[in-house]
Amino acid sequence: MRTISKRLTLRIMMVVLATMAVIASVVYFTVGKYMEDEAMQRFQIVVMREYREIQRKLSDVYVANINSVHEIERDIDDPDLLFDHLERVVRLNPGIVSCGLLFEPDYYPEKGHCFVPFATRDSADVISVMRIDSVYNDFYDDDWYVARIESDSADWVDPYFEDPLLPTNAAPRLLTTHAIPVHNHEGRPVAVLCADLSLEELRNDMVKNVQQANSKYGKHREQQPYSCIIDRNRRYIIHPDKERMLKDSLEPNITFGRKRGVVSAVIDGVPSRIGYRNVKHAEWTVMMVIPESVIRQNGRMLNIIILAVMLFGLAAIFLFCRLQIRKVTSPLHSFARSAEEVAQGNFNAPLPDIKHDDEIRLLRDSFGNMQQSLSLYMEELKTTTAQKSAIESELSLARNLQKSMVPSVFPNREGLDMYASMTPAREVGGDLYDFVLHDNLLYFCIGDVAGKGVPAALVMTTFCGAFRLLTDNESDPVRIVSRINDKLARNTHMTIFVTFFVGVLDLNTGHLRYCNAGHKAPLVDGQPLPVYSNLPIGAMPDWEFKGQETDIAQGSTLFLYTDGLDEAENAQGQMFGKKRILEVMQISSKEPRALIESMTQAVANFVGDTEQSDDLTMLCIRQS
Repeated sequence: MRTISKRLTLRIMMVVLATMAVIASVVYFTVGKYMEDEAMQRFQIVVMREYREIQRKLSDVYVANINSVHEIERDIDDPDLLFDHLERVVRLNPGIVSCGLLFEPDYYPEKGHCFVPFATRDSADVISVMRIDSVYNDFYDDDWYVARIESDSADWVDPYFEDPLLPTNAAPRLLTTHAIPVHNHEGRPVAVLCADLSLEELRNDMVKNVQQANSKYGKHREQQPYSCIIDRNRRYIIHPDKERMLKDSLEPNITFGRKRGVVSAVIDGVPSRIGYRNVKHAEWTVMMVIPESVIRQNGRMLNIIILAVMLFGLAAIFLFCRLQIRKVTSPLHSFARSAEEVAQGNFNAPLPDIKHDDEIRLLRDSFGNMQQSLSLYMEELKTTTAQKSAIESELSLARNLQKSMVPSVFPNREGLDMYASMTPAREVGGDLYDFVLHDNLLYFCIGDVAGKGVPAALVMTTFCGAFRLLTDNESDPVRIVSRINDKLARNTHMTIFVTFFVGVLDLNTGHLRYCNAGHKAPLVDGQPLPVYSNLPIGAMPDWEFKGQETDIAQGSTLFLYTDGLDEAENAQGQMFGKKRILEVMQISSKEPRALIESMTQAVANFVGDTEQSDDLTMLCIRQS
């Protein structure tokens, strides 16, 4: 026991034994908890996937139904055309299996007391158009129908099984319906447009997702996790057991708190954990029910494996220490001295020659590789630094080029005072402003490209060129916006949106014609300029933009800005907001340059050291 080898072996084994006892205790509890969390995360992913799929399907039906109402209301006086509209809704929207119009009694006297045009898609993807009022004519007293007519609002109808008498060429399907009122030309609700979403495919997808998640935990268990959906009345609308759908309900003692989370409960007599997420609009709840035995199963198995490996390792450590410590300790001292020299920065320091082909030899070779890697890294670092400097130089050039695209010299004309500034959030940005003066007409614009950086900057340069080119031949702001929109929407393969405001100001009369494409309303002496809610440029190729006109009084200040101003955030996440904009306009000079400089300083004081999150552009015009 007096030899170094024996003393080290004894001491190491005492430390290892005590350490392993502590580790085993910690591992036993932490591993089990980790495996439980891992299992819950896996199934929570399934819940999230199903939630997103449900939201997507509901959103598709919702958007299609909302968009179809306007066309139906346009042709409300011609009942025969309504069949074509319903057929087109079903044909263009694969998620909608059927669509119908439920008219008020005797709305079309020539069609009879009840008129229900209907379009449906069968299992062979064949769309049929028909009248179903002979089968479905008792809906006038249904609560959901009365609620839609009286409230004049859209909503989702609780899920139901399709009427077996309907000619759908298949067994009754499980459906949910989005119902929205349809108005006549006087604005009175006269019918309800119903778009039906089949829940059968959704149920099959949910079962498949759960089966994939279960594969990680094995198949030999009596209790299996499953997913389901309950409605606002806690009824099962989707469940692995079809016999329980729309018949059974979730136990009333199980309550959910927030929009999503996990609760522990005994469901159907089985202690379980329920991961859930609420589906907005439809007032559904997606649930994943995982029995506690499933959650703990892998944790217990892994704990047993870890404890067995630790015991085996303890025995191996004892044998290894007893036989190898004497051989190891001698070369360690010389190697430690060489390694210390390497650690002090001498990457070319010689390393000791290790004769034993063991971990020490591997460590010696690793240090040798590290010396070479560090030397190579220093060379690569020099190259990377040079490349980074070149990129920064190119971005600086791009920033200067972008600044040159927008005018920095403003008209020196009696009766007109204007100024503008543009501050990108990155080296280059997607905001823009421009103006052109033709005789007594001042053409001006301001815009904000969705996104930041180089892609937005490229779109910005295109807009500036297009605006200047169009002002040579066009004096109508609506025509300018429409032509830029058509060019962007038809010639760009990517989805790009640009909020844009174009104005044409007659400097003699103060008359302003303008067109707004989804941009923030400009301020005239602190008051918002009335603007139509047109779509941003690039959203739809053939959108019909609407223009407006007004008179700007002499001495009034017209202030235009992008969302980088009112949405600038400080370190607490607070936004600068329109209220602060108006406060700055009240206390600052009405002279455009002074106003923009005051606004810039106010934003800088508000955000402090917080990094700029969006491009900031301001344009101010004053006719004195």
